[in-house]
Amino acid sequence: MKRRGTRRCAPRRRWWCGRSSLNTIRSQNQQSKQVRAVGENMRNRRFILLALGCASIMAAQAPRYVGAGGCASSNCHGGTSAAEESVSRIWGNEYAIWSLNDKHAQAWKVLGDPRSKRMGEILKIADPQTDAKCTSCHAVGSPERSRSDGVACEACHGPAEKWLGPHTQRNSHATSVANGLIDTKNITIRARMCLECHQGTKDKIVDHDLIAAGHPDLNFELDTFTWAQPIHHRDPKPAAGNTMPRVRNWAVGQAAALAEGMRLLAARAQRMWPEFAELECYQCHHDLRLDSWRIQRGYGGRRPGSLQANLARQEVLRTVIGVLAPDRKGPLEGALGSVSAAVSRLSDSGAVARAATAAAAEGDQLVARFAQTDFKPEQARAAIRALVGDIARIANAGPHAAEVATMSLDALTAAVAGQSQGAQAAIAPVYDYLEHPSTYQPGEFANLFRRAAGAAN
Repeated sequence: MKRRGTRRCAPRRRWWCGRSSLNTIRSQNQQSKQVRAVGENMRNRRFILLALGCASIMAAQAPRYVGAGGCASSNCHGGTSAAEESVSRIWGNEYAIWSLNDKHAQAWKVLGDPRSKRMGEILKIADPQTDAKCTSCHAVGSPERSRSDGVACEACHGPAEKWLGPHTQRNSHATSVANGLIDTKNITIRARMCLECHQGTKDKIVDHDLIAAGHPDLNFELDTFTWAQPIHHRDPKPAAGNTMPRVRNWAVGQAAALAEGMRLLAARAQRMWPEFAELECYQCHHDLRLDSWRIQRGYGGRRPGSLQANLARQEVLRTVIGVLAPDRKGPLEGALGSVSAAVSRLSDSGAVARAATAAAAEGDQLVARFAQTDFKPEQARAAIRALVGDIARIANAGPHAAEVATMSLDALTAAVAGQSQGAQAAIAPVYDYLEHPSTYQPGEFANLFRRAAGAAN
């Protein structure tokens, strides 16, 4: 079968998590022995599919998770190698790819490592591997009996009780979606689904307590994170009106992060305010003795000592909106300005919730618009130029904004120039620099970013 070319490297290390680097995507051939072993094991688990027939008659109940084992039969998704496209519309070894190479499969196991146990001790969580505060994301899509599967198939594809059988038939996608299958082909649905855990919701929250105990802060860019894990599906057929799907994915991801982030802020303001995770980290976590970049930056019109909203994740969108949707630049700035003003008035949580809700609505408009936009190469290049031109301002927003800018440069470069080794090599030093936020300097980062953008494009 035709193999994909070398994939763009993921960031060498997510500096905010303090763990080993994300795996560079490896070919299936490199894992053939392990895949064969998994495939043989799957043949012994076919009984799971038989059990599903009994469960499916309980139609009156909400769809239930069946577990990753329900996808693991060798004649379904647990094969030993990828099938030719002329033979099958799917690869057939998706389970093996996920279980061997995808870090989502390790999400629950991470809760048992020393760092997670120490966090549990600090937060008075008896067992992170069973506490819902942790498993709501680290074992999403896995029934209680099979939590060890981590973030499994149904985390992304939906509880399979009612669609597992029908989805094996050709032209059954719409029926399966009606039965609970999540339509991951829809970029809007996919972006919001990922953000549930990679940014948070009112029910899945990484708050200041959790961060203080050692949990990594959350930062997300849809295209970069998508390509950081091994793809387990065929390339979709080129669609009319979507010339550059990766640019659309990136743009929708940026807008969805705004919308869902503002919804999370509104929910937090309505529950317990202030929630320090919604404030700019470095207004408190900084050296008071040195003439730091924060002091040199000044207060940007804020009263000294007033609280600053953590809008670092929106700084890239504020820059590129002038290229992607120039008529929405004013409304976006107005919405985010209202959020900043409301947050600075610490006591008025109602104003924070109202401003955040309005900003979320602006994000929703952009999601709907970008999901239908046929982005062209020149728009992607213009977005890169806009980032380079505004990088000093973005850099002054802090390391989180710098991270989103770097991932955006990476995504846009890959969309325009392909996954060339030269582009990867040019951007790698920027990721390396961001591994050490304690030594972050906006000027140094901005210079690295400009050089990387010039060399990669």
